[in-house]
Amino acid sequence: MWWSHSLLFTFNLTNVCSFALHLGILYTVATNICSIGNSNDGTLEFGSSLSPRTLVDAPRESPLSLQDVNFLVVTDVHSWVAGHTHNKSLDADYGDVISFYERLKNMSIEEEKDLFFVMNGDFMDGTGLSTYPPEYLTPILQHMPWDALNIGNHELYKNATIEYITQPGGFVEFWDGRYLTSNVLLSESNSPIGNRYTFLRGTYSGYTILTFGFLYDFLNNCPITAIETVESVVNSTWFENVLQGNVEEFDAILVLAHMDAYDPLVTVLLDKIRLICGSNMPVQFITGHSHERKFYQLDPFSTSFEAGRYLDTIGFTSISFNASFADFDHVFIDANINVMRNMLGMSDSESIETELGRNLTDLIVTTQEKLGLNQVIGCSPMTYYLTNSLEEPNSLWGLYINTVVPYQLFKGSDSMILIQNTGAFRYDLVEGNTTLNDIVTVSPYNDTLYMIREEVNGSDFIRAFGEPNVINDDAYLATLPQLVVSGSIDKDKVYKVYTVEFDLEFVSSRLAMTTGKEFTPLKLDGLTSGILWLNFIKDQWTCSKGNKNEEDQDDEGNPWKKFTDFIGSFTAVKLIAFIMTFIVIVFFGWMFLCRQSRQRVSADDYEDQSYDQSYDDDSGILSQSEDESSSVFPITTNGTPKANRLYHSIPDENGIV
Repeated sequence: MWWSHSLLFTFNLTNVCSFALHLGILYTVATNICSIGNSNDGTLEFGSSLSPRTLVDAPRESPLSLQDVNFLVVTDVHSWVAGHTHNKSLDADYGDVISFYERLKNMSIEEEKDLFFVMNGDFMDGTGLSTYPPEYLTPILQHMPWDALNIGNHELYKNATIEYITQPGGFVEFWDGRYLTSNVLLSESNSPIGNRYTFLRGTYSGYTILTFGFLYDFLNNCPITAIETVESVVNSTWFENVLQGNVEEFDAILVLAHMDAYDPLVTVLLDKIRLICGSNMPVQFITGHSHERKFYQLDPFSTSFEAGRYLDTIGFTSISFNASFADFDHVFIDANINVMRNMLGMSDSESIETELGRNLTDLIVTTQEKLGLNQVIGCSPMTYYLTNSLEEPNSLWGLYINTVVPYQLFKGSDSMILIQNTGAFRYDLVEGNTTLNDIVTVSPYNDTLYMIREEVNGSDFIRAFGEPNVINDDAYLATLPQLVVSGSIDKDKVYKVYTVEFDLEFVSSRLAMTTGKEFTPLKLDGLTSGILWLNFIKDQWTCSKGNKNEEDQDDEGNPWKKFTDFIGSFTAVKLIAFIMTFIVIVFFGWMFLCRQSRQRVSADDYEDQSYDQSYDDDSGILSQSEDESSSVFPITTNGTPKANRLYHSIPDENGIV
């Protein structure tokens, strides 16, 4: 179409836009020379009440109010350090987070306030960057300028993770005492994996902040680790000794607590602190684990603050205090570059990027490419939502148990059953191109499959686990059962029963108690939940030639996409420049045409009106790709999570995620 060629020509004018802009300014000055006057503040005005200052974005004040002591927080990122590629509203990666921190740090120095940056655990399990051991992820994390780190339960599932991060010169040692594990030990030595506590020292406030790193009473840790209950630690000699100020005097306490903001264990810790340190000691709990944004005022001198998950949130909390007063403030910052820029009080035309931030972004991209995470496996026909009920057509779990498992595992047989818990999957499967990383975000644990037994009566199975796919009070979400079952069950038939490695012990023991028989599960080598997804998508969801997302991949050469991106990037300066450039082109074009008409049209032409003025259009025809609307946030919550259920758990365990 004609406009396709015109747009391509327009975008090729980039190199002369600056020249045209200057011509436009000269033309504007010339045509308004008579109206030049002096404004009240001494600035020149060009035929209007607007001063030249309006040509740039006005500086703004930061919405963040820095107090005496300030904390920047990330928690439960689960290796989502590259951000959310399917969600334009969450476009920040860890490189952007570093840039944001560096600029906020400069602000705090200018205002003579103290700023500390902390991470509250669960860096493992979530995307393809998280492997066992985490040899690709930890080099990225070591670029983060954290002042204190806590351990999460997801760092404790596999021996390989702990062995890797605790090796000499490894991840734990890198942090030089700032990696905190107040109640997590190495079982062989009975010593903490990191330090039990540290002290943060304020440069400007002069305050010393005693800092701990606690994990909730976790049960599913790997064999080489041991978890001390919070209830036992608060009565230990070392804990009481440091609270009494026998190690070093302090002015406030920071507790990195990998537990829900409302977890009763928070109160257990606070009660002990109050008993020893008094009611006026400022105590800031940085909580996590539930994957939500929460703020809870515990008492006049203490709050609990939780800042989301998967790098959807950058938390900010601050304190000013004295002997009789404590003022706590907090802000949940979306991990969106524009939001972060606004939080810094920067104009829309300014970039938040710093050199360290850019370098980390480059490292993340290089690592993803090295692992092949952007390889397209297939194309999803729609978005399948993690929390949708099994009956809904766009239910992720419904797709898995009704289509993926029967096709990939059962191979059409009606005498097989698969049972597993609904904590195994972690994210939506988004419509369009499905990459290897997308599959990992759905099924990050990649649990190995096991066959429990070849002959299990349907009636015994129902007695062991109840009617299949019924939602009960043990469910993590109100929309899904705690355990899902793939395959139809007839009480009078005999079945082969399968499960995944994480649920193996629970499923085997339940069936053994019900049937009174011994079970020797058979490991299906090379067959995992992730492989089921991978093979299904590769076999069944091939990308058609006209697939919308394949067109999106060609956006780089798509003039309509370039045009919409160009318009969408406008700031006040760009808009004025564009308008002035357009006026200049039209003005000189008009003059040129007028000149040509005077030269080319004769008197005879005027008399017989027979001249024919035309313009050839030899432009090529380019198809316009459909302009996709902005992605919505890819996780929907149709049910309310219960605060003390374990995500990726069995029904009799505590905790969540």
